[in-house]
Amino acid sequence: MEESGHRAETSYTVKRPSLLLAAIFGALAFASSASASNPFGITVIRFVAGTPPAQMRAAVSSAGGAVVGDLSPIGALAAVPTANGFAERIRRNPAVVAAFQDALLVNDRGSDVNQHGGGRAPDGDGQLGASLPDPWHDLPSFLGVSNPEGILQWDDNRMHVPAAWGTTSGDRQIVVAVLDTGVDSEHRELHSVVDRNLGGNFIPCDDLRQLFGLGYIDRAGLRDCRDGDFEGHGTWVASRIAGAANGFASNGVAPGVRIASYKVLAAGFGGLSSWILSGLVSACSSNDVDLVNMSIEGYLNPSDPFDAQVYGLVADAVSYCRSRGIAVFGAAGNEHVRVDRVNTTVGGRSFEGVGRVSLGSEGIASVTPGAPLAPFDLRGLLEVPAGIPGVTMVSSTANAIGDAPAWIPLRWQNHVGARDQLAYYSNYGSRVDLAAPGGARRYEIPLYDGGDGDILYGGWGSFGALEDKGLICTNPITSALFNSACFKLAGQGFGWLQGTSMSSPNAVGVAALTLSARQNLIGRPDALLARLQSTANQSPVNYMGPNDPANFAASLAGTPCPTGYCHIDQAHAVPFADAYGAGLVDAAAAVAH
Repeated sequence: MEESGHRAETSYTVKRPSLLLAAIFGALAFASSASASNPFGITVIRFVAGTPPAQMRAAVSSAGGAVVGDLSPIGALAAVPTANGFAERIRRNPAVVAAFQDALLVNDRGSDVNQHGGGRAPDGDGQLGASLPDPWHDLPSFLGVSNPEGILQWDDNRMHVPAAWGTTSGDRQIVVAVLDTGVDSEHRELHSVVDRNLGGNFIPCDDLRQLFGLGYIDRAGLRDCRDGDFEGHGTWVASRIAGAANGFASNGVAPGVRIASYKVLAAGFGGLSSWILSGLVSACSSNDVDLVNMSIEGYLNPSDPFDAQVYGLVADAVSYCRSRGIAVFGAAGNEHVRVDRVNTTVGGRSFEGVGRVSLGSEGIASVTPGAPLAPFDLRGLLEVPAGIPGVTMVSSTANAIGDAPAWIPLRWQNHVGARDQLAYYSNYGSRVDLAAPGGARRYEIPLYDGGDGDILYGGWGSFGALEDKGLICTNPITSALFNSACFKLAGQGFGWLQGTSMSSPNAVGVAALTLSARQNLIGRPDALLARLQSTANQSPVNYMGPNDPANFAASLAGTPCPTGYCHIDQAHAVPFADAYGAGLVDAAAAVAH
């Protein structure tokens, strides 16, 4: 996840999976101790193919466990032991293939949460208001700060979205599932967009309260169990995909489609892999969902038996979605490492099109000052979920910044300010399928590398709606004016973010427009990807270089560079295909007949 406090948290030395929100704020990492990583002792049980769900549940019950997560469509359940000896008894069951501890996604920013009110059903085709785009969309400046594109929602211009709106702004039958921290359905930009009959909250708090008691759950840090978004990340993602064209503030890429919120992460805590996969399987079991966005990233060690089990489970969930005709998109990740497309064996199973971090020096992640160095050797790890076969991996590009100022050293002059270049934090490599705007700090240089401030405000980051009481807007670091620049208008939160968390929903918005205009592609994820790739914009020129951990040259400020993105090689650009995949998504071309 990128930045205000980007720490490319990973798990090379930790023998458990590490999944992250691929966002601009805060950091998620897998905790290193078993008790901290899974305070509830939740176990994932995999069953022999074809085992009926009722038989699975009976096996858990007879072994002395309680089911807290339903993965039965892919032959698994999540359970909490309620009696001693559960693990041994469940493994002895002839219908059980494997049983292993679940893994926690840890959010290290605390867990301040706030209650939201109820909701009402979407307003059908009445969601579109009197204007498209909304009044802020084309503003050449915002609160006195001009932006280089001359338009506030610059990323739409880069994807040729306004031209696509002449064909469609989205069809109400198209539904995008957002697997994230929840969505504030009462936000004015999303009130008519979120379908309350779909999705749900996949954090099993009622079960956990009954099993452990409220006091234990509170001490474990799980304070966000309610519906809604107390982080802000899921709300932002949903608004970028489909924020309403209602005559107020901003709008999304495809304001005519519907959003289904699958809450799988808790603010200030994170989420267990069983929560995420329960949400994914539920979304893909729906007869309504067409697209899934997962702005989540992480890395698994294929040589670790536990990680291999988790990888297989995630792969099975994605395969289930694709068998149901549902396209899954994922964030490429923010460690600026090379992710290769390989065929390999994981846990005795063969997979094609796996996203594996480079075995060379480009597999060592950039780190920010103050972060430990040891966990950033990602060489040979497998990225999830974007690197899972069948998931569309989306890299991130930056806004045009304008001419480089005189104080920028000559070695940086080629790439600072270049339009549509690979963002300095974005992963790259042959596994990338497509690119989309995700924003970047001004001049693509963060403050700790000698830049002139962590500035996203005004058009360097990507703009969207935020939950004004969520952690992004209440954290004094992430809400700073030139950071994510969270602010309120008429009680509604908005802000700028950067990261591949932002590029993935941008691409999904274009995919939603494409399905709306070319409905013969509905239920055909391979054909949809082929359409997006064949119509992608191949004109961008990338100047951003690969990662170079051996580069210890001084930062822009002239100080030594033990950490940070000043380790980027300034002499050799990442090749086009590795930076952009097939190219930058192009909505106008994709919807054209």
